[in-house]
Amino acid sequence: MFSKLITTAALVLVVAVGTATAGTTSQGLKADGLRLQAMAERYQQMRHYTPQALQADGLRWQALARAYATQRPIASASGSGGFDWGDAGIGAAGGVVLFVCGGVAVLFARRSRRAKLAV
Repeated sequence: MFSKLITTAALVLVVAVGTATAGTTSQGLKADGLRLQAMAERYQQMRHYTPQALQADGLRWQALARAYATQRPIASASGSGGFDWGDAGIGAAGGVVLFVCGGVAVLFARRSRRAKLAV
């Protein structure tokens, strides 16, 4: 449905632009007609798969599957496996910063509300 809408819009735009530049001469109209026919034929070809195209897509997907199946993981886990206090400190500091930012936002919201009521 969406592809038909895009195709129709493209054809309308091509006709509008093509006739504006070609003029109303008989040669311009003939050129526009031939160009639009060629575009319509190409759109029809793009909409349907041929058996050769399906076979080519199948072979491509099979090759991709084989390539992914033979890949080895690049990253390996390394480390102590224990608790890392440095990471915990970074996380705690981030939490404190978020808490302070939230408190400041609440304070500004209250002050702006009071200022509006006082006026």
